[in-house]
Amino acid sequence: MLPLKIAILWHYHQPYYDKDGELILPWVRFHGVKDYWDLPELFYEYPNVKQTINLVPSLSMQLDDYINIRTSDKIQRLTNIKPSKLSETNKREILRLFFLCNEENMIFPYHRYKELYDKAQSKDAALLEFTEKDWLDLQVWYNLTWFGYFSKERKPVKRLFNKGSGFTEEEKKLVLDLQNEVLSQINNQMKMLQSLNQIEISCTPLYHPILPLLCNTQNAKQSIPGLKLPENNFSFPEDAKAQIEGAINYYYRLLGIKPIGMWPSEGSISDDVINLMISAGLKWTASDEGVLAASIGKQYDYTEKYFPRKFINDNGEIAILFRDHSISDAIGFLYSKWNPHDATRDFIGRLNAIRNELINKRGEDCLKHAVVPVILDGENCWEFYQYNGLPFLKSLFEELSNSDTLKTVTCSTATLKENLDYLPPLENVRAGSWINADFNIWIGHEDHRNAWSMLAMVRKSVESKKTELDEITLNKVMKEVYIAEGSDWFWWYGDTHIAENKGDFDILFRWHIGNIYKLLGIEIPKEVNIPIGKEYEVAKVVKQEGHVSPSIDGKISSDDEWIKAGYYDAQSTMTAMHQVGEFLKKLWYGSDKENVYLRFDLLKEMDFDDSVVVHFLNPVKFILTLKKNNFDIKSDEKLSLERFSISSHDIIELLISKSTFISDSNSEIKIEITIQTHTKEGEISYPRQGSLELLV
Repeated sequence: MLPLKIAILWHYHQPYYDKDGELILPWVRFHGVKDYWDLPELFYEYPNVKQTINLVPSLSMQLDDYINIRTSDKIQRLTNIKPSKLSETNKREILRLFFLCNEENMIFPYHRYKELYDKAQSKDAALLEFTEKDWLDLQVWYNLTWFGYFSKERKPVKRLFNKGSGFTEEEKKLVLDLQNEVLSQINNQMKMLQSLNQIEISCTPLYHPILPLLCNTQNAKQSIPGLKLPENNFSFPEDAKAQIEGAINYYYRLLGIKPIGMWPSEGSISDDVINLMISAGLKWTASDEGVLAASIGKQYDYTEKYFPRKFINDNGEIAILFRDHSISDAIGFLYSKWNPHDATRDFIGRLNAIRNELINKRGEDCLKHAVVPVILDGENCWEFYQYNGLPFLKSLFEELSNSDTLKTVTCSTATLKENLDYLPPLENVRAGSWINADFNIWIGHEDHRNAWSMLAMVRKSVESKKTELDEITLNKVMKEVYIAEGSDWFWWYGDTHIAENKGDFDILFRWHIGNIYKLLGIEIPKEVNIPIGKEYEVAKVVKQEGHVSPSIDGKISSDDEWIKAGYYDAQSTMTAMHQVGEFLKKLWYGSDKENVYLRFDLLKEMDFDDSVVVHFLNPVKFILTLKKNNFDIKSDEKLSLERFSISSHDIIELLISKSTFISDSNSEIKIEITIQTHTKEGEISYPRQGSLELLV
């Protein structure tokens, strides 16, 4: 019996947060303590589970700066101020920033932290009422809660968790010292695990750029022909080459390991990018199944994504793996709400179903070549899991260790030469990324175009002036250029992703652009000092302000129909992670004396097999499934549904009689929303945790 190979790749990434010697966001440190050391520490317990860890130099550089006390972050600075010395500005910043984590798993389980969280819901009141003891406890707790499952087991850390309140200045300093101690062990841990043949280390280009867009922003039109492009075209393939080769050489210097594989930023590939990878000596790379399907066209068979493909051109060859995004996204987005053992059974069941499909369709011998690439974010998803995901991962790794039908491999093993000849080699790919097989997320909005134009202008200025620069200055200039080319600045432009610190990314991008002009001795253009785009509201749930009685016609008939309604902003949950298939933009809710009203704003028109499933949990239980041209209601109990009306056009609007839920004038309706897409990406749940509580 031949097993099906599974190649799991964890992508470790943070953008370059440094501004004038301070990291303006703390995520390198926090995820370093909670995830980058914690997850691999579990690997030692499961020697038969082989995996790949993909590292980005922009992350490792900052870890190194922390370890060697060359930098600190804004949160550390605010933490180090004694409560008696905090200014009002400091206090407001602490109240804004020191609760930015997953409340369900990182605040609510801890009595004292939850107490501070509740008191801080009114910022103005907290400014007046917080004592020095409150400020000190909050400074400690925000840092303390980021210790991971294993790093939390250290006796001094345990002692602080057990103490819970009344912390001292010495204990506050101890928390930060202990975190730095954890960070200092990450590189040795990586080297040890690779030497034990437990993991393979691969890498991403230096500062995480979208490589095809560096080569030429015109590449975006391969997947979206009608896409409006920036006024100034960006085309510097030499920068893409430098970022690829720079990453390989960086890890050789840092770890003594020369990666032979690369997960390109956001799985973004194109013919010109693959050619650069071949020239750099890489043996394998990876993208998404959507890119493979788009490259092959009508002849594509969905089982082809399970076979690594050789890519051949005049420059040489390289192997390409294609990510199964449904099963990858199940870990990233779906299983955090599940019982760990149920999630494991589902994951293993999906893999065995793939194995059976391949055998039935292609015969068992195909398993000699087949592999399921599971590629996902290795940091952001875990705070949505209880206990940082360790119960799920332990259960999963146990099953994978003992399975006769499944076998984990590194990406290098998956792409050995004997695995590459099952299907014909590829000679061309259609440029695309792991998100919808295009680049819309990074170049599709007006804000993106303005940013790319700004980058193109300064990059052309570098070309015109570089012969006048000495080697040291030119190196400084190019470092700033490479940082400004990072994908993260563009990720946050536009209205797709919204977060409390969204504006910080615009500040950093324009700051680096300004630095380039300064180093070139050119006056900074005025537009570089003006924020790109507008500020977006961060609130996720807003309460209803008054009676709402809209016409149920699927159209926004009048601007004031929903003006007093409450809403849930689904886009405010689309932050550092993005799930393929997301199309809920905003849910509006409201009521009058007789009816409850819901309105769904979507990011795209629904396809025939798409559905929005509304799970009503309280005060009555029933399920409402909305499709393009029909709906369905299911309930295990009798419903008092006196009135019901629905219309789908530009928006989806529906009316449900208020008596269905309540007998008095007000009630709290609890719901969960599940998106199911026609492409079978898997379920997308809103909210990620818990339920929405709508007071009508």
